[in-house]
Amino acid sequence: MKTLRYLFPSLVLLGLTVVACSALFDTSKVQCSSDSDCDHFGGHPYCVNALCVASNLGPDGCFFGSATTPDQFANQCSTATCSAFDNCARLSLCGSNATAPASVDPPTPDASTAVPADAPPPAATQCVEPGVRNTIVVSGSTAVQPFFATLAPLLAASSPAYQIAYQPAGSCSGVDLLFNPDPAKRIVKDIVGKQAVLFHTDGTSEPCSFGSGTSLDVAVSDVFSTSCNAAYTVPATIGAYLGPIQPMTFVVPSTSTESSISAEMAHVVFGRGTTDADVIPWNDFRLYFIRNSGSGTQQMISRAINVDPKKWWGLDRGSSGAVRDKMEAVTPDKASQAIGIISTDFADAERSRLRILSFKGADQTCAYYPDSTQFTQDKANVRDGHYAIWGPIHFYANVSNGLPSAAAGALVTRFTLPRLDQPLLDAVIKIGFVPNCAMDVSRTEEMGALSAYSPEFHCGCYFQATVPGGAVPASCHTCTGAADCTGVAGRPACNNGFCEVR
Repeated sequence: MKTLRYLFPSLVLLGLTVVACSALFDTSKVQCSSDSDCDHFGGHPYCVNALCVASNLGPDGCFFGSATTPDQFANQCSTATCSAFDNCARLSLCGSNATAPASVDPPTPDASTAVPADAPPPAATQCVEPGVRNTIVVSGSTAVQPFFATLAPLLAASSPAYQIAYQPAGSCSGVDLLFNPDPAKRIVKDIVGKQAVLFHTDGTSEPCSFGSGTSLDVAVSDVFSTSCNAAYTVPATIGAYLGPIQPMTFVVPSTSTESSISAEMAHVVFGRGTTDADVIPWNDFRLYFIRNSGSGTQQMISRAINVDPKKWWGLDRGSSGAVRDKMEAVTPDKASQAIGIISTDFADAERSRLRILSFKGADQTCAYYPDSTQFTQDKANVRDGHYAIWGPIHFYANVSNGLPSAAAGALVTRFTLPRLDQPLLDAVIKIGFVPNCAMDVSRTEEMGALSAYSPEFHCGCYFQATVPGGAVPASCHTCTGAADCTGVAGRPACNNGFCEVR
């Protein structure tokens, strides 16, 4: 029997009864000795106890087998929710060769459309106080702020203990602080509208001030450094460290009537705005809750929808938190016109107020959520390649002879081992990211082609069992040691309490 992760319900693995099968297939005779004997029924049934049993795999025409190409990963058979988005009906893009129209430059922001920066209150606490505490100075992505809150207790438990002082400047601003050849531009300072915060040992935080400025320990980015600036290839003097996988999403207010979007529709909305009548219901660009070209969220999604990250229609809200807050404040009568972009650590925490849209890529037959359904948080479609908009969190730090400073190392080296410490693994899962050890696909460049992936250390079963609302799949066997896995085909390693591939 073929083994396809995430693709078949537990009852199939346990073997369905003849009564359950009879409603679908003729059970009066031996039907099969292998899965291939069932192909003529359609729908990719399995051979179970000589009977062809429905697999519930779809959609029609999906790729059945071991995916190796981008098209196959995007359209492989799955039991995940497959949502329709009709480009022909919505955008008059009919036929396989139809392409979205060219982008149109957005209007120049003026006083009537510009979103004013929120002036933070004066902060009495200094972000860095030598001799008082060990501090890691971090700047960059605004999307990772909730993650730092979960990391704070882990850093506090280290020896020596550290606290994070964080300036949420945006991914590319953080990268520039480390890569810019001008030393005068590599100083972390207070920024109007972007309140710096000091994380306490319990994960809480308070506003802080960098005063006259300080040097940076770690730049954190949602995207590769070269996505921010093509000249920012990683030199020998900078170390690049990959963190967990972070999906990016389109979101709407929970009262919106929309549930899915295609790459082509997103291109028309954010690349053409109100110049195109087909953007309905998103026909007011003042209700596009976006970021800017320095945002990793916008940089990544730009590649998925073919819109220049510097030429998006909409209003930059300043941070991921502001996108969330301002979208939740939209009045019900405007809800269906509102749309925004945000990372899953923010989106998952706001599911009662914001709805993640399923996304149909340019080469897909239907739209998929990051998760197997709208109501789960298993990131199944990120892990196997159905959902395309994701990338690793990037940590950058200065190195000498390949080694970061003690402060930077206290943070970045936590992610260098194939097997994450249990508390860190749990923190990654809790916040809505995917640990590398749970991925079945990988890519080596921004929104690049996918390839099949088998991590050095697998934790897929533990991930599925631990995510909010998760459950142990029938294909996963519990264990207390390797001896418990000797009879489990293809899963001889006991990792995090489950038999895994290795």
